[in-house]
Formats: sequence, structure tokens, C-alpha cells
Amino acid sequence: MSTSISQEKVISPSQMKLKQRSRYSQMRKIPPSPKDNRKKASNAASSDRSPRKDEVRSPRASTRRTSSSSPRSSPAIHTTTSPRIEPAVQKIEPVVQKPKDADELQTELQQQMLASLKEPDASLKALLDVLTDPSATHHRRVNACGAIKTLTLKKTNQIPLVRTAGVVSSLTTVLCTVAATEEERTRCINALMQLCIPEENWKMVYLFPHTAEALARNMADKYPQIRYAACLSTSFLAKKNRKEMASNRILMYAIARVIEVDKNGNLEKKSAKDKKVLIAARLCTLKMLLHLSKDKDVSPKLARMESITTALVTVANHMEKDANILCMATLTNLTRHPDNLNHLMFKVPKLASIFVTNVEGSEVECGKCALYALQNLSCDSNCRQELANTANLLGSVTKAAFKHD
Repeated sequence: MSTSISQEKVISPSQMKLKQRSRYSQMRKIPPSPKDNRKKASNAASSDRSPRKDEVRSPRASTRRTSSSSPRSSPAIHTTTSPRIEPAVQKIEPVVQKPKDADELQTELQQQMLASLKEPDASLKALLDVLTDPSATHHRRVNACGAIKTLTLKKTNQIPLVRTAGVVSSLTTVLCTVAATEEERTRCINALMQLCIPEENWKMVYLFPHTAEALARNMADKYPQIRYAACLSTSFLAKKNRKEMASNRILMYAIARVIEVDKNGNLEKKSAKDKKVLIAARLCTLKMLLHLSKDKDVSPKLARMESITTALVTVANHMEKDANILCMATLTNLTRHPDNLNHLMFKVPKLASIFVTNVEGSEVECGKCALYALQNLSCDSNCRQELANTANLLGSVTKAAFKHD
């Protein structure tokens, strides 16, 4: 019996690989497991967090990635990244306005006031032109001054005349003119005094350019009536212009000369009538200084006005009773301000001695003012030693302590 052996074909390795590939392609794909999905999601999130090429990495991250010591780090790739160009934003800074000083405010108020003045009528303008016309005769100018003075005597005219262009300025022009006669100055200063009486005019009259100069010039006039009218006008205006007047050195110097009217015995050389008028003018200025010394903003300026403090110390205890009380009250008010103590104690000669003299004196009101002033000065540590060295101070204060009146 014969047997036959079937021989199979011999397959080469390359054909075997092709056969296996065809089998794998025919197999059904296996769906990914949940674990594989989580890996893909984490890889996607890490790729989103990684910086792009055009972004600037933080120094820590860049050094961590480019470090050569770490086995996981890849070779550093140096790429030139241009900085991001942002549009320029213009910063708008708020405009800070500087506070205006006193002179600027005064000038601004003066310009507003001058712009608000109304024009005078024909007859009044003719009178004002005569006052300012240098070619006008003396008699015409005197008559014009008298006519304006008559208009100011009527109360209903006082407020409108100040608000009329040329009235106050013409009066101050005559008062500042050196060649003006006594009669012209007397009528003009009396007219100005009448215009200063209403309270509504106090601020406005002083705002005119030459008012302060006119008042200062006529307070130093040799004629008593002119001096008294100028002092009375100044006392009216001081109620609404405290700071401005205290800062005006020319005006303060003129007030000091009025206070020292009896220096070297000048009052004894005057007639009884003139003497009475000059004393009234001095009393008027002392009342005005007492009013200014009560203002806390004006008190430091007044205490540092050498002409005023020297005049008050000079005339203290050398005047009539009412004037002495006003003088001591003004000096006491100046010691109430803490910033004035050192200046008054060390810059005003004989001030402590004046207080000691009034403590020992017979005038009760002056003695009270002097004790209050010494008490104020003793509150400053720098002034105590100086007060202790003042002659008769401790003895006078001790005697006053035992008085019960």
C-alpha cells in the first residue's frame, strides 16, 4: 500500500509579516479604558498650562526647565522673544490749584469791585473832574470839595456814592497830593469819613487803590481836625479789614505816631482846643488797636509790628486814665496768643517792667490787666527765668495777692 506525503509550501519571513499585519487590521479595535482617558485629559491640561513661545516665562520656571543637572530636562533652546508692545496710555493728572495768597485775593477783589462801579451823572462827573484837574484854580477845587462833602452828609447818598466810579478815588487823590491846601484836605477827609460810617461801605472803601495811603498821610497831618477825621475813618474800616490793616506797615507806623503824640511834651505846646482834638484822635487809635488785638489771626502780626509795640510801651502810664486802660488791655491781649510770648518777652524792651509798675499802681483795671499778662507770660518755660530776674516782680505779685479789693 503506497502512502503519499503532502508537502506544504515554505513561507518566507517577509510574507509572514504581511500576513500578520492583515490579521491585525481585520481585528476589532478595543475601546480605550477609563484610565487611558484620564491620562489624556491630564496631558491636555498640562499642555494648556505650559507657556507658549510668545509668552514670557517666570524666572523660576525658566531655570527649572533649562537646568542641565535634571535628567528629565531637554536641551535648552534659545529663542528670541520680542516684548509685547502695548499702546501708550496718556495719564491725565488732576490740576492742583495753589491757594492764593492775601495780595492776590486783595487784587482780585479790587478788580471785581472796580468793574462793578456805575458811571456818575453829568453834574457829579463835572465836580469829580475839577478835583483831579491840575489846571483847576484853588477856589474851584475848594468849592467842588465842599459840594461833594455836602452830598455825603445825606445818609441816603452814602452807599450809592461809594459805588459810583470816581468818587472815592477823587477824594483819595486830593488827600495824597502834597500841594493840596488845608481847606481842600479838610473837606475831602470829612467827606471820606462820612462815607465810612455805613457798615456796607467798610470793605469797599478800603479796597480802593489809594485809601490806605490817604489815611496814613492824613493821620500824620499837623492839623488836629484832619488827623482826628483820618483816625476815625480808619477805626471804622478796621472792623472789616483787620488782616489787611495789620499787614500794612505804613498804616501801622502812622497809628504809632498818633499814639506818641505827647512825645517830648508836644501836647503842652498846643492850644487847649487842639490838645483836646489830638487826645481824642489818640483815644480813637487805641480803641482800634484793642479791637485788632482780639483777633487770633491778627494778634501775631500786631505783636511783631515793632512800631506798635514800642509806642504802646512808651506811652504806658503817661496818659489819661481811659487811655492807660486801653493801652494795658491791648498789651494783655497780645500775651494771650502762645506764639507771641517769646517775641514779646525777648524782643520788646521794658515790657515786663511796665507790667510790674502797673501791678504796684493805684489803678485797679490796669493792675488786673498787668497780672493777667504776667500769668500768660509765665506759661512759657523760656519766659519764666526772665520774669524771675525782673526787678520787684515777686514782691509786687505777693502784695497783690493779699489785696482783697
